[in-house]
Amino acid sequence: MCTIAFLGDPAQKQSKDASQNNITLGDFCTGREARQFERRAKMERSPKATATVEGGGAEGRLELEEPLLGAGEGAFAKSRGWAGEEYFEKPGPPLPPLSLDGLVDDFSLQSQGIRFRAAGREMKVYEQPYGQLILEERCQPLPQNGDSRGGDTTDNEEFNGLLVKTVNDKSYALNFLRATYTLMAIFVAGFLFISGLCILLFLFIDLALTLGTTSTKDMKVIDFIALLLSIPVFIYSMAMGMTLVGRYVVDTFRGYPFLRSFGLGAATTEWIAFLLHIGIPMLAFIITLFSKSPRWWEISLLVWFSSIIIFWCLFSACLLWLEVWACLELMEEDDGTSLIDDDPRRARIQYWLKKAGKACVRTMRHRLTGKYRYFKKMEEGSGIATQVNSKCIDLISVFSEGPYSFFANKEWNPCFVQKSNTKIDNVDEILGSTFYVTRYSWSLEKLFCRSGGIHSAIPITHGESSLTKVQINSNIACNILGNVIVVLLFISFALWFGLPQVVLGITTFIVVLYFLWVGYTTCRLFDLRREIANDKSTALYRYWELHEHSIPKDGFVWTVIFFQVWFLYILPLIFLCINSPNSAIMFSVLGIFSGLKHYWNPRIVLKSSKKGYFRDSLEETMDRKKWRKKSVLYHLVAAGSDKARHFWTVTYLLFAIFMAVVAAWAGKEYHYQNQSGSTMSQSQEPVTLLDDYKYLAKPAMPYPTCEITKGFNGTDIRLQDFAFLSKLAYIDDDSATFFLERWFGTGVAKNDVALIDEFKQSPEYEDFGFGSAVSYKVITFPAINSAALTIRGTKTAWDLIADAQLWLPAILFQGLRFVLPFSELFTPILHHMIYVLSRLESDSLNKVAFYRETRGFVNYLKEVKGLRVVVTGHSLGGGLAIITGAETDANAVAISGPNAMLSRDSFIPPVTVEKLDTFTFNVIPARDPVAMIDDKARLYQLINCTAPVNDIIGCHDITRATCEIQYTCGSADRPVACECVLDFDYPIPEWSGANQTAAAKTDFFQTCVELCRGAGGSSKKCDRWKEKFGS
Repeated sequence: MCTIAFLGDPAQKQSKDASQNNITLGDFCTGREARQFERRAKMERSPKATATVEGGGAEGRLELEEPLLGAGEGAFAKSRGWAGEEYFEKPGPPLPPLSLDGLVDDFSLQSQGIRFRAAGREMKVYEQPYGQLILEERCQPLPQNGDSRGGDTTDNEEFNGLLVKTVNDKSYALNFLRATYTLMAIFVAGFLFISGLCILLFLFIDLALTLGTTSTKDMKVIDFIALLLSIPVFIYSMAMGMTLVGRYVVDTFRGYPFLRSFGLGAATTEWIAFLLHIGIPMLAFIITLFSKSPRWWEISLLVWFSSIIIFWCLFSACLLWLEVWACLELMEEDDGTSLIDDDPRRARIQYWLKKAGKACVRTMRHRLTGKYRYFKKMEEGSGIATQVNSKCIDLISVFSEGPYSFFANKEWNPCFVQKSNTKIDNVDEILGSTFYVTRYSWSLEKLFCRSGGIHSAIPITHGESSLTKVQINSNIACNILGNVIVVLLFISFALWFGLPQVVLGITTFIVVLYFLWVGYTTCRLFDLRREIANDKSTALYRYWELHEHSIPKDGFVWTVIFFQVWFLYILPLIFLCINSPNSAIMFSVLGIFSGLKHYWNPRIVLKSSKKGYFRDSLEETMDRKKWRKKSVLYHLVAAGSDKARHFWTVTYLLFAIFMAVVAAWAGKEYHYQNQSGSTMSQSQEPVTLLDDYKYLAKPAMPYPTCEITKGFNGTDIRLQDFAFLSKLAYIDDDSATFFLERWFGTGVAKNDVALIDEFKQSPEYEDFGFGSAVSYKVITFPAINSAALTIRGTKTAWDLIADAQLWLPAILFQGLRFVLPFSELFTPILHHMIYVLSRLESDSLNKVAFYRETRGFVNYLKEVKGLRVVVTGHSLGGGLAIITGAETDANAVAISGPNAMLSRDSFIPPVTVEKLDTFTFNVIPARDPVAMIDDKARLYQLINCTAPVNDIIGCHDITRATCEIQYTCGSADRPVACECVLDFDYPIPEWSGANQTAAAKTDFFQTCVELCRGAGGSSKKCDRWKEKFGS
């Protein structure tokens, strides 16, 4: 299908006859469309005409563009990222045909067209991702009664023209093969993204440790500053890495067209891709299968993963080298100098170092330039853009200027030279790929989903190709309605999940800010609508221009470069070399990578000095080597997308801000605890226990683990007792002693605070704990010489940080596995990925891991005190219980704890699958998100949850889990909590073994309300119970 769009200055149009004789693009279209195209070209008053032909699917389009009507310069062939959808039809006289001789290949093509003669016809072939685009010269006999283009014809008369067609070369086998190794490439991209988040997590935990927030040690100011200064390099380099890996994934699926342009040669590129994507991994499969290895799939996946990582590193290194070399060559071309063949090596090195210095200064000068935005319009007939002034536009320009440019643009600033406004071309203008929105290219879906909407392109507001009122009204309605739907969707989710009022308040604030932006874009759409509706307006289109107002002096530029390198790279690197060698190696590589990308950027060099570089350098007789060189530069500029880098930068920045807030909160809690002797987060409210009521075991089959006695052989200890002990870890010591007597009876169990103090005074405490913030209790059973270590779950900010330190990689890899197809195939290697990330932690971070202290305490109880020990806990405490039990061979029962199967290699020392399957047991309530973290070991018990479906944390409540176990398994001789009935809507338990009566029911409610007041329950809770009792 052929599409024609005309833009330009009608004042430059030539005479009617000249236009008819020189427009030649119509012959690129076929049949009826060609004649329609020719007629439309003749009628349009524009010096620039563009014909587009779909290039075989949604991959893009081939654009045939004539630079100037009547100039007789032929046409340029170039590729675009969208396909035309309509064509024009207007009567008019015919136009002369175009041959292949006048066709020049634009640098946007992945490769030059190949011209040859076949079947008696001249052809030019352009390679496409899934086939070829063929331009064919042909002679076609005209009808006997004359040609529709006018003029007399005979039976034997023929005319020359170009036939454009596509030849598809798709195959299901090829698509399957590419999809297979692209899936692994996406997994590698996910691994790199997760690595970036984990690096930031470990950095902020280290920052908190250097402030002394988990111990009484002094603050390490220098270490803190060095770590803080390393964050920009990490964020910038990781965002750039994600941009590159995204490009790599797309290029991989499309058959390496971008990689082919690197100049390695088609055969070399294909063989490298084959060996790293297919050959080496398949060889690993074959060898492991022949050797009958039980881990054949795991080993083969690791080899495949490593091959993809190596390929991506080669891809990124080639891209980086080409960008730096392009900067040097652009500077050489700009200076008009070159090396002589017999120049000595030293002279060559000095020559290129000077070019590198100039390129670095030019890049940084552009980054440090004071800028200002102007809104302009192009009037029909003038050919000159004029500035549009209004209060709204001036306010937007001031805000877009920013504080840096505001001071840089002041005349009194000695570091800058003020100059007249000079327009800065954007990347689309450099590449010649500006997108114009006409009535024929308009699409509601594309413009709504496009970043910036219709204003991210240039809408045509005048002429026969201008947008219509209906189209602009549709844009306005879609902009308002679509954004309202998006916002309502988020609000409805927030309300459905019952998020706290603070979260709802923050959400409301964000919504208000979002709608301010929506209102601004809608206002601009109304301005555009008025422009189109104004019949007297002659503005062809309107757009924003970026201008430079002030230029930094060279001394200031070099000073900024020095401070950036010294403070953001060298100082952090020295600190990391001392404290974390693994992180230092990674930081040094990332720093070099980000430095080369930051200081030698061909896009910026082209922006600052090369106006119309690609268009002006096109030549019809350009040799293939020179064309390929320019094409590589074109695609390098196009590949370094600022939008993608900005997206990943914002993503990592938001995570860094969140971690900074949590770390600051944790530090504030710690200092408050030191000053007041209590925590900011108060103890959980104790349960209200009734002795005269009990649940009978369900007559149907109860949970098979109701009578579990792990660690207490020969003793009447059940699953409900482990749930109670897990709840006990949240209660203060005085209340814990009281509730132990209520639950087990007098003298059976003891909250042994002295035993913990004794451990913390022993040498083992420094070796294992090193001042971590973990909280736990030890309950001893003197009669059976046993002890239960119960570990508290997440309650403070440091608990949240500990959760992230231990399980964030597992959570992220579970999310990656969820979104990938055939996700379970990657499970055997996930624990290796998590192990690699755990090696990035510093030694100081490893020393404050919570499980180190609990492991040391269990060993102390077993080896020094000679006790039989069982470990239990809820939430974070349950996860720590699983780790501690597997490391110390102590039986562990977790309630709603995160698991450890994927994270098993990240602990020091690692735990084995056999230990997890033998010594650990996890009680998992339905829909509990915490208990879904990591993969489960062999022993676990699923229990029911009565919380509403939209209550995402209700199933994680330890009291609810205890009630469910008692209700299903029976409470036996243990007391029952009033919360089971009054908070969680379980049936009223039996009273003294007798049948339920109305009096018993009334007595139950009344007793619970009285106990709530006497046991120190919160007034809200007691009033709620009283209300329920009254109803």
